[in-house]
Amino acid sequence: AVLSSDEKDLGVALLDIGGGTTKIAVFTDGCIQHTAVLPIGGNYITSDIAQGLRTPLADAENIKIKYGCAHLPLISKDENVAVASVGGREPREVSRHILGRIIEPRVEEILKMAHREIMKTEFENALAAGIVLTGGTALMEGIDALAEQVFDLPVRIGSPNSIGGLMDVVNSPIYATSVGMIMYGSNKSRAKNGAGFLGRIFNRIA
Repeated sequence: AVLSSDEKDLGVALLDIGGGTTKIAVFTDGCIQHTAVLPIGGNYITSDIAQGLRTPLADAENIKIKYGCAHLPLISKDENVAVASVGGREPREVSRHILGRIIEPRVEEILKMAHREIMKTEFENALAAGIVLTGGTALMEGIDALAEQVFDLPVRIGSPNSIGGLMDVVNSPIYATSVGMIMYGSNKSRAKNGAGFLGRIFNRIA
C-alpha cells in the first residue's frame, strides 16, 4: 500500500513500526525477498517516557504523540512540555529536550535492530530506493532523519497511495497495514473469480 513499483524494482526495505512489533519486508526486482518481525515497537517508547518522566502510561502516550521527537538536533532547548504527575501531585513542566533524550535512544535501538536484521541478508547492498518507514511510530517527528543516519540510505515516510476516494481518510502511516490487506485481498479475489466480494468492496472505495 505504501511502496511504488519503481521502489520494489530498485530495491527497498519497508519498516512497519507498530505498537508492539516492528515488521520488516525487503523487496528487490519487484518481489518480496525477506521478511522479519522484531519484538519491539512504539509501546516501548511510551513505557520509557512514563518511567523517565514519572507520569501515567496514558499521559505518556499522549505526550509521545503530541511532543515526541526522535532527533535531538530538531528540538529547541527552550521548549517545555506539560507533564501529569501521579498520586494527586500537581502537573509540572519538563523541557522537551529532556523528552527527546528519553525517546531518541529507544528509537535508535529499534532502527539499529532492523538494520542488523537486514544486514544478515544478501540484499543489504541492493536497496537503491532506500528505506520506507510506516506504522504509527513513523509519524514521530525526526524519525526519518535519525533513520538516515542509522542506515546511511535515503528514508521517507510511507502512507497508503492509489486508494482513490478514501485518500483523505486513510492517508496516514497508521493505516498502511489495513489498506495493504484490503488491496491484497482484492487482488487475490480478482485473480480467483474476476471480481469477488472483496474486489467489489475495493472497487467502491478506490
